[in-house]
Amino acid sequence: MTPERALLKRATVEMIKGVGGQEAGEGFTRVRRSMLSEYGSPNHPNCFVPIDVVADLEPLARERTGWPHVTQALCRAMGGTFVPEPEAPTTGSDLLALSSQLSSEFNDAIGAVCAGLADGKWCGKDGERLEGELDQLLRVVVQMRAVARFTNDGASA
Repeated sequence: MTPERALLKRATVEMIKGVGGQEAGEGFTRVRRSMLSEYGSPNHPNCFVPIDVVADLEPLARERTGWPHVTQALCRAMGGTFVPEPEAPTTGSDLLALSSQLSSEFNDAIGAVCAGLADGKWCGKDGERLEGELDQLLRVVVQMRAVARFTNDGASA
């Protein structure tokens, strides 16, 4: 099994745990708990959770665990990153605050690069710190994109 597929299996297990386990998950979807078990099992390398089951379970798991595990794993397998849209409406009046946050997060990311290279060698811990800073930067960028989308839809900001 490829690393990406193994990641999808682990994410499926986390999603099912997030809804309270296989027995609880069975009540939210069209499949039985035995199938939910197979979807997350590495012993069934060609059996993956159908997208409609993900659509049934992931919103519930996200409420409890704070993250859409399968969506995140699938985005990573496809070479991307999942960044959720803001849940609260963002308005044009938020642009100045978001611009300040964007600048701050960008500076934090550059600071992580400089700190990581300060000793002359880049290591896994440096990459981990930079990834965290870039995740924060992406969240602000997506919030600003939501403002742009809101104003492009003709709503007043």
